[in-house]
Amino acid sequence: MSFNWFDLVVLFGILQGVICAVLLLGRRPVLAGRKLLVAVLLVFSVLSFKILLHTTGLWNTTALRYFPLAVDLLIQPLLYLYVASLTQPGFKMTRKTWLHFLPPLLFMVHAVVVYVAVMQQQSLLEKDVVAEQWRFNRVKVTEDFLSILSTIGYGFLGLKSILYYRRWMQQNISDTNYLTFTWIKNLLIVTGILGIALCVNIILDNTLDFSDQFLHWKLFYIYLAVVIYYIGLRGYLASRHVIKHGQDKSFDEEAAADVPLKYSGEELENAKSAILHALITRKVFLDSELTLGKLAADVGLSPVLVSVTINRELGKTFRMLVNDYRAEEVKRKLTDSRYAHLSIFGVALECGFNSEASFYRIFKSATGLSPKEYAEQAKLHG
Repeated sequence: MSFNWFDLVVLFGILQGVICAVLLLGRRPVLAGRKLLVAVLLVFSVLSFKILLHTTGLWNTTALRYFPLAVDLLIQPLLYLYVASLTQPGFKMTRKTWLHFLPPLLFMVHAVVVYVAVMQQQSLLEKDVVAEQWRFNRVKVTEDFLSILSTIGYGFLGLKSILYYRRWMQQNISDTNYLTFTWIKNLLIVTGILGIALCVNIILDNTLDFSDQFLHWKLFYIYLAVVIYYIGLRGYLASRHVIKHGQDKSFDEEAAADVPLKYSGEELENAKSAILHALITRKVFLDSELTLGKLAADVGLSPVLVSVTINRELGKTFRMLVNDYRAEEVKRKLTDSRYAHLSIFGVALECGFNSEASFYRIFKSATGLSPKEYAEQAKLHG
């Protein structure tokens, strides 16, 4: 057995995945999402080990020939369920959820049967003959093409979950430090690229006879090592946050879809006046954790009516409306000498922002200027 630079890169990815998995399991409490992330990292590590069997020559040993590692179809459902655990309130692993793992289980059972069947054979050639009697290669091709379909299907479901969550957040949450799961969106992107690369490689091997070539698979596994590193690092950092999604169930987007027709123009106008009064006079937006539910309770209206009024009468989402008022308050205080002792972000904190990155992005979107540029221009015109 010998190692080259490629083997070392793959091995580094495996070690990174295992280490991050252990660290994640060490955090308390061990939530369902964290367990799923650990499973994702371990499956990616096992997938990487599969290629090492071939590149290091271990595949040509009698003990490891046809060693059962049929994990290819585990990746897609695990990634989807991990995303679902973070974006769907009350997520639990139910009996129905476990059905996602039935296809990979069947292929793993077949792989174990083949491995047991070839164990009695002493030569590699005899092992190959017995494995072919169990249709090993044909089953592997079937598994490859199911991986393509699974990548497409679960990728769509994962993206749908992310988009629904972001819409929910826009309608319910004003907290600029609230988990937006940008990294989960990025996770779908990097794993989507991985899935596309896998599909391309499978098609090349099975239709254009690239099976004797290895460069395309080297590139794939190098990228996989990078993906493992990224998922491990970002997943570990994200695990420090408490997932709050689902605690405020004041607004159901689907349930509210047909509600506007039920409210009269007078009801919407009165609700609009109450909302603006709360924002302008009482400045409820200064509460950095203001939610749709809190605002609705403050004005004494139902969350659905408040949401519909903001959407239809004010032409904004809840999050956009509240942060616009916060940005206006920042503009006012940046020109107020009483706040001169504060830094720009210190002023932002006074106005309800609690995430520096989000504050700068929102302020520039609202004014076209950075906070510093706005303050300098205000001084010139003052």
